[in-house]
Amino acid sequence: MKNNQLTNVFCYQFIVLLLLLSGACSSGVQEEADTVFLSGKIYTMDTETPWAKTMAIKDGIISYIGMDDEEGKKYIGKNTKVVRLEGRLVLPGLHDAHAHPIMGAEAAGYCQLSGLLDIKDILAAIADYAMENQDAKVILGRGWELPAFPDGNPKKELLDSILPNRPVILSSWDGHNAWVNSKALEMANIDKETPDPKNGRIERDPKTGEPSGTLRETAKRLLNSIMPKKAKGAEIDFLREAQKLANSYGITSMVEATASEAYLKAYKTLDDKGELTLRVVASIGLGREKAKSLKELLTLRNTYDGERVNTNSVKVYADGVPEAKTAALLEPYHSHDDEEDFGILNFQLEELKAILDSLDHEGFQIHIHALGDKAVRVSLDALENLDRSNRHHLAHLQIVHPDDIPRFGALGVTANFQPFWAKADALNVQTIIPLVGEERSKQMYPMGSILRSGGRIVAGSDWPVSTLNPWHAIQVAVTRQLIDGEDESWIPTESVDLPSILSAYTKDAAFIMHQEEKTGTLEIGKMADAIVLDRNIFDIPPSEIHKTQVLLTLLEGEEVHEHEAADFLN
Repeated sequence: MKNNQLTNVFCYQFIVLLLLLSGACSSGVQEEADTVFLSGKIYTMDTETPWAKTMAIKDGIISYIGMDDEEGKKYIGKNTKVVRLEGRLVLPGLHDAHAHPIMGAEAAGYCQLSGLLDIKDILAAIADYAMENQDAKVILGRGWELPAFPDGNPKKELLDSILPNRPVILSSWDGHNAWVNSKALEMANIDKETPDPKNGRIERDPKTGEPSGTLRETAKRLLNSIMPKKAKGAEIDFLREAQKLANSYGITSMVEATASEAYLKAYKTLDDKGELTLRVVASIGLGREKAKSLKELLTLRNTYDGERVNTNSVKVYADGVPEAKTAALLEPYHSHDDEEDFGILNFQLEELKAILDSLDHEGFQIHIHALGDKAVRVSLDALENLDRSNRHHLAHLQIVHPDDIPRFGALGVTANFQPFWAKADALNVQTIIPLVGEERSKQMYPMGSILRSGGRIVAGSDWPVSTLNPWHAIQVAVTRQLIDGEDESWIPTESVDLPSILSAYTKDAAFIMHQEEKTGTLEIGKMADAIVLDRNIFDIPPSEIHKTQVLLTLLEGEEVHEHEAADFLN
């Protein structure tokens, strides 16, 4: 842990001590609070006292929390704001443990293809977007879904039929594939002679060898030369949009899953101005083609660390995704090809171990993208003897071999899931399960098994890959069903109960963010990061959790979101 992190921990412990001492010496006269909440149902996430009714906040810190409204009223003075909750549910602010907020806000301006599975509808949406954006030199889009195309491999000719003269670059829903037209391939100088880059693949016509229009993984980087340049400072504007949306969903802390230097500058700029309304762990991208040196990573960490920005994390990509057959598997994909295909493992064990050892030695937290069971196993092997206090974690975990389930708890490695994916949607049913087989598909997103084996789980969105709305993901974690609620749960043994998934979004995520001393639970001495909901999610059918609205979001006691329906505040 870095020196400034240790200092913060000691500071908050000292504040708690002062609060306790001041209460003991005041002979019943309490310090006037800035805000007092009365008559609520406050789910504190504190194991010893999970429920409370009233909470007082002073200078952004919880000064009282308990079951007695009369005790809470002792903190009310002439300048205190009193909020009568009338039984509304209060939770700690949520922590999204894996998201791409700046990227997500930027992508919101692209052509949106998510949810479209009919090729005619997809082409119509692209054509409409191009018509509305006549000045765009490059048509950018995102969200196309692999089940819409044979073998998840859309062809350039489809795009050529509607846009032959302007380059088109469309990212898939997972961000690991690009679909392009002939003009984009021409401008990027990608042809039959272009070799596949390391850890990437150019899909090709089997007869001619010409690029067919789909680029996988690092092959997408071949398009960088024709991507439009961003306006100076654009990342700051995108971050402002992203944090506003996150706060509206009750998110007060977030792990930035892959931070470039431009992203780090944006976080630091808003933090220095006092305008960052999220606590952020920024996982610095290591790079897959040309990995950053340890010296570069240390410089970035030291340059951009801030009050609400922790730059002590590094993101490593162990593999790709199964729908593109780039996730690394222990056994080959089920395929019609003659050759066995095990996917793409970006680093062999000894190479990965050397990288992780050096990062761990410098106190970096390691954040690994691992979807295939081989990538998970190799990553766990490489993390086996590292410092647990750095709180390393593996993200996504789409397929985990049963033998590796207990290793998370044994090694102290956190399992970072994206619960919204754990359902029988078209991608899983039509594309992934046929590729990995029915038996292996039962090992997908094993949240329940890892919890039962003593492991820690946290939860994130991976926005913009999927919705930033945590209430959708929480519902799927509990039900393992589509949001519109089919009768059967998908792999129901891997569902988790509501308290467990809320813990994954609060105190467990606060732990991996190295901020459990100040967030994650609602306790005296901790920061007043809290949210008020429009319904008690413990009292409704699980199939209705996705309808939840956040009425109020507080960050250090300050309102960063207020819903138009929050009339109780007036």
